Amino acid sequence: MTKCISKTPNCRGKLCLTRRRFIKQLGIQSILLSPFATMATQVFATPASRFMYGINAYYLLVEAYRHVHRNKGKNRRALVYEYLVDKLCLPALRDRCGVDSIRYWAFNDYPNLEGLAIPGTDDARLWKDKDHIDPEAFEVLAMIIQVLDELDFMQVPVLANYWPSYGGILQYLVWAGELDENEYLAALCNQKEEERLYLQNTMSFYTSRRVRQIFRQHVRHVISLLIDKHSVKIVEIMNEPRGKNPLSLQNKPIDDKMSSDIVADWLNEQGLWIRKLFKKRKDPPGVSSGEEGWIEKPVTGDIFQALNASGQYFEGIDLIKNISSPINGITIASIHVYLHPAVSITRKSVCGSPFVDRRGWPHLARGGRAHDKPFFERLTDEWIMSRAKRLKDRPWYIGEMGWCWPGQEKIAYGPGRKAILRQRHRLYRHWIELARQNNAKGVFVWMLNGLEHRDHFYGMGPKELQIVLAQRTT
Repeated sequence: MTKCISKTPNCRGKLCLTRRRFIKQLGIQSILLSPFATMATQVFATPASRFMYGINAYYLLVEAYRHVHRNKGKNRRALVYEYLVDKLCLPALRDRCGVDSIRYWAFNDYPNLEGLAIPGTDDARLWKDKDHIDPEAFEVLAMIIQVLDELDFMQVPVLANYWPSYGGILQYLVWAGELDENEYLAALCNQKEEERLYLQNTMSFYTSRRVRQIFRQHVRHVISLLIDKHSVKIVEIMNEPRGKNPLSLQNKPIDDKMSSDIVADWLNEQGLWIRKLFKKRKDPPGVSSGEEGWIEKPVTGDIFQALNASGQYFEGIDLIKNISSPINGITIASIHVYLHPAVSITRKSVCGSPFVDRRGWPHLARGGRAHDKPFFERLTDEWIMSRAKRLKDRPWYIGEMGWCWPGQEKIAYGPGRKAILRQRHRLYRHWIELARQNNAKGVFVWMLNGLEHRDHFYGMGPKELQIVLAQRTT
C-alpha cells in the first residue's frame, strides 16, 4: 500500500466526509441522491470554470476492478474509495500539489482475451459482446465516477480510444463486421504491423453507419453514469483520434473531400449528440475531440526558432477544423505535448511478445540539434503558443503533457531520478503557467503511478508528483 503524502483531504469548505463516516454510509442507496447532487451544483458553476490542475490515470477502471476482486466479500464502494484515497492518494495530491482534476479511460472495449493474452489483461472489460454489458465492470465504473464526485475532483472521462489498447477503433470495426477479428488480434499482439492495418481501415471507422450505431449504443450507457455529476467538466469523445490513410499521406482527398473534413464531421456529429444527452443539466460539460493538436496546413505569420511550421496533413485531422465546424459539436479544444527527441523503448504486448514503443515528436523540430535541451524546451513553448494563437478565443486545454530525455527512461530510482524530477519541476511549472497565460482551461500531466504501469519514462508516484508539481520542492 502506498503511503500517502497527507492523511486528510482538503475540504476547502465543500462537501467532505471523513473516511469512517463515508464507509459507514456506503451501503445506503440514498447516498446517490441529494444532498450530494444539490451541494455539487453549488460547487461548480460552469464547465471548467476554474483552471484544472490535472493528472492522467487512464487505468482507474481496471485497477479499481482488480482491487475489488482481490478483496471479495468486502463492501465494493468502500474498496473503490480505498483505492482512490489510500492507494492513489488523490486528496493528498490536492493538498500538497494542487492537483484537483483527473483524466481517465471511461471505456474498456477489449474482447475476451482468455488463452491469448497475459492473464488479467481484459479485466474490467465493459462489454461481454457488442450488445451486452458486464454489470460488474459497469458498477465499478459508476463507483469511480461517484467517489471522484464526492471527493470534489473535476473529471475528464474519455469515451473511446483510437489505438488498439483497450479496444480502439479496430475493435469497433470488428463489432460492425467490417474487420476480421484475427486481424485486430494480430495487431494487438504485435504479430502484424499495426501501422499498415490502420492505414487500410481507419477511414472505414468514420464512414460506417454500423460503427456509428454501435459507438452511440455503447457511449449512451457510459453517459448515463456521468449525466448528473457536476464534477464532470469535459467529456472526451476519443483519445487521440486521427484519419491517417494512404491518401492523407499524399495530401490528397477521398472522393473530393479531405480526410480531415471527414473526421471533423464525424467528431462534431458525435459531439452534438453527446451535448444533447446533457441538455437537461444547467452546467453541461465541455465536449472535446481528445486530439493532439495537429494542424493540416503550414502555420504562417509567426517566426519560429525551433518549431517546423509545415502542416501535419498526413495525420488526416485538423485542430482548427474540428473546433470551428458549423455542426458545433466540439466546444473545447484539446492538445497534447510530447516535444522531446525520439526514444525507442522495448516493451511487451498484452500477449507477451516484444515490441518497440516509440516516444516523442522530433519531426516537429527545425533542423538537427537532437542533443540540445534548451532547443526542445523552446520547441514546446512554440507548440503551445502557436496552437493557442490559432484557436483564438476558443477554450482549450492540454490533455496530456510529458517530458523526458533519451537515456532517462532507464533511470527508475537513485540519484539520477532526483535530477529528472528537478528538471520536470522547472519545465512542467513553466509550461502550466505558459498555458494559463494563453487562456488554457487546464493541464493534465502524464502520468500518476506510471512506475507501476510499465512507464518509467513519464510516470511518477504521489511523492514524486509532490516534488514536480508543488509550489516548492521539499
